[in-house]
Amino acid sequence: MNKRALRDGELIARRSIFSLLILSAIKAAAGIITGMHIMIADAVATFADTLGVFASYFGLRLSRRSADKNFGYGYYKIETFAALVVSIGIIWAGYAILRDSFATLQNPIEGQYRPFALTATVISIYFSMRLAKRLQDAGEKVNSLSLIANAKDKKMDFYSGFVILVSIIANYKSIPYIEGVVSMIIAVLILRTGIMSTKESLFFLLDYWDDPILVKRIRKVFAKEHGVVSKVIEIKLRRAGTFIFGEAFVEINPYSGLQDLRDELEVLKKNIQALNPYIKDFSIHTHISKTENAKIAAPIESGNGLNAKIATTLKKTQAYIFVEIRKGKIHKHYKKKLKKEDKSPVPLTEYLKAEKINIVINNNLNSLIYYNLRRTNQILVYPNLSNLKTVEQSVKLLLLDT
Repeated sequence: MNKRALRDGELIARRSIFSLLILSAIKAAAGIITGMHIMIADAVATFADTLGVFASYFGLRLSRRSADKNFGYGYYKIETFAALVVSIGIIWAGYAILRDSFATLQNPIEGQYRPFALTATVISIYFSMRLAKRLQDAGEKVNSLSLIANAKDKKMDFYSGFVILVSIIANYKSIPYIEGVVSMIIAVLILRTGIMSTKESLFFLLDYWDDPILVKRIRKVFAKEHGVVSKVIEIKLRRAGTFIFGEAFVEINPYSGLQDLRDELEVLKKNIQALNPYIKDFSIHTHISKTENAKIAAPIESGNGLNAKIATTLKKTQAYIFVEIRKGKIHKHYKKKLKKEDKSPVPLTEYLKAEKINIVINNNLNSLIYYNLRRTNQILVYPNLSNLKTVEQSVKLLLLDT
């Protein structure tokens, strides 16, 4: 995600600040004129929302700054901190409304100029829905926790607006205590939203974050790679403001070449980052364990078993001895004839792949067969040394070498 998206989020936040200030003033005026505590409480809650959106704007603006010598990982977490400030503000607003609700319940007041309160509430409902949608869309586009938190709060304002309407109508009917009860319900809902958002922000600041769906998709990317990566040990993700950082710990096929490893890891990284536009960086840590199990294909010119004579060329190769190694020792071996038509590049590759080998001893293979075995199928092509005459001699040296 580029800085332009962050600027778009800033613009939405800035416009929302002015809208909320006007809305807060209208509600406050309605509360003062009518003398209804619920309108004053609603005005206080809206002003708290204004401070929250300002915190979002400030956080998004700072998070666009590039990394420097003091903040080597960038300023991305400032946006998460802004989300925490927003959440604490929501809790404070909920507490203030709850406190006033108890006072209103004990001393109910019959309101005046109630049409003005009705008009202000209807305006509030309309603008709250518009702001909630605008903030939600911007938050999802920028992946901003603070904007999404503000959107949740405005949705609560939308629903609480209808409850306030009921309270005003009840006041018309001379049932003033409804105002205190409704205010308490609103306060509890606001407190719940604030506590949930605070918990989420704190967890993100402490690098706790869990997205099982994204982790599953990342594992699928690794699963599609059958040659270099043999096992995914662990995947870790963390949020830093609007961005996601991740790392994977993988086990590498010990017979892979460095060229294959470099190229494949680069492709894997690009494919993982393509899963989500907010993945800023993804590191892949590799572990190459010493293997004690392997399957070796040795070309033979004549003979049987481990004493068979190694073939120096593909033309002289009459069969292959397949040797299974377990815990660093020869476990068992068997012979399989090689037909003349199997000596061309594609059939020979399929012939060896069918036996699920890890290593093949070279018998002067041509470049196409070598590339197909080594680069495409991650099969180690081990040199055929001139002083080694039998399968057993070649395998024992290979065991020492690997």
